[in-house]
Amino acid sequence: MAIQPIQPIQPVILTTPQRMAQHVAVLAAAYSGHAHFAEPMIYCDEREDGAAVSTRNAIVMAAAGSGHVLFLEDDIVADAEAPDVISRVELPPGVAVISFCDMREVPEYAPPGLYRCSPLGSDGRGWWGNQALLIHRDTVAMCLREDWFSRRIEDSRGIRTHKATYDDEGRNCSDIRLALLIHHHGGDRSDYAVHVPSLFKHVGHESACFPGRGMGERETRNWIADRRKYHVDARRTAGDADRAG
Repeated sequence: MAIQPIQPIQPVILTTPQRMAQHVAVLAAAYSGHAHFAEPMIYCDEREDGAAVSTRNAIVMAAAGSGHVLFLEDDIVADAEAPDVISRVELPPGVAVISFCDMREVPEYAPPGLYRCSPLGSDGRGWWGNQALLIHRDTVAMCLREDWFSRRIEDSRGIRTHKATYDDEGRNCSDIRLALLIHHHGGDRSDYAVHVPSLFKHVGHESACFPGRGMGERETRNWIADRRKYHVDARRTAGDADRAG
């Protein structure tokens, strides 16, 4: 049987007309010309459809390359090591998505490694944030095939809680919807994983989806620059965490 060539990872950056132009340019430049990445794509929510529809559309755009997709939102900054580290990461069997910007799933100061979690996150409603996700090609295909707004999704506890809290008809809960799709339709790939340390830092102090909502619990845990500054990893071992690659 012929060996299939390895497809480059396709970065896609989700943005809006009003947001973070400088961060988008820097993120795109970091992956442009890199041997393991296709040229970055940028999806702009020109019609103000909201995060859920725009995330789906950005993944559809990136799916044309048939490889894994690196989905990035526009309110992050990347560590200089991020492209090289991500290019070496392999999604282990069963893992649909790896997050490189954790906000609540892994404790602060956790040993370096790859931590498997339920896609429903620590509270059973869905993981927290889509800032920087490496999505397996099979999961990308599933995202194109399944309905992000099905009755099963709309009736879930996570979506109902979101709607009651934010009164936006669920148009901005892209993270919960993607988590639910993987939970219900992921098949052999139904795990979420978090990479420690975080290679991207969330800097969106004012939420575009939820005006007036500050950083608070949306702050990145295990940001690699902070761990370097305080020599966290020099004093720790990987413990029992799954290792990427």
